[in-house]
Amino acid sequence: MKALLDFIPLIAFFIAARHSGILAAAGALLVATLIVYVIHLIRQKGKLEKQQWVVLLLTILFCSGTLLLRDDIYLRWKSPIINGVFALTLIGSALMNKPLMQLAMKDVFRLSLSGWKKLTIAWGLFFAFMGVLHYITAFTMSDAAWINFKTYGWIPIMLVFIIAQFAVLKNHINPELTDKTTNK
Repeated sequence: MKALLDFIPLIAFFIAARHSGILAAAGALLVATLIVYVIHLIRQKGKLEKQQWVVLLLTILFCSGTLLLRDDIYLRWKSPIINGVFALTLIGSALMNKPLMQLAMKDVFRLSLSGWKKLTIAWGLFFAFMGVLHYITAFTMSDAAWINFKTYGWIPIMLVFIIAQFAVLKNHINPELTDKTTNK
């Protein structure tokens, strides 16, 4: 449910961009994000995860800048910066021997500290790669190409990465997790 809710702002952005232009899309993205995050706050009993706060605050900042100054440059920077923040945070956590992927996935996988660090760095590099792709589409391609990539072009890349991660990690699935699914 949470992941599906997070697609609503993208859909609002895409529809508004197609029908009314980038400024309208920035407004639609901002309003839809605020609505979705109010729903998240209610569902999560008044708390947001750190990653959710980053996305919310940067969306407000970049969409507001775009709308107030009537310049889409701010909205174009949103995705490269968010991906960059995630990349630096993940890689930094691995370098400090506190891999964040361990906190997020410890119930799903059983890995050594070295394994968690490798997984965290892999995700950090993935977010860095996505930040570069978002930058390239935002600043070197047509508005239509940028809007298409920002809305749905990144999804197949993410799916391929997740499937590759699962293929590598399938032998490290937490046995307690598989016991719960087979006992149902």
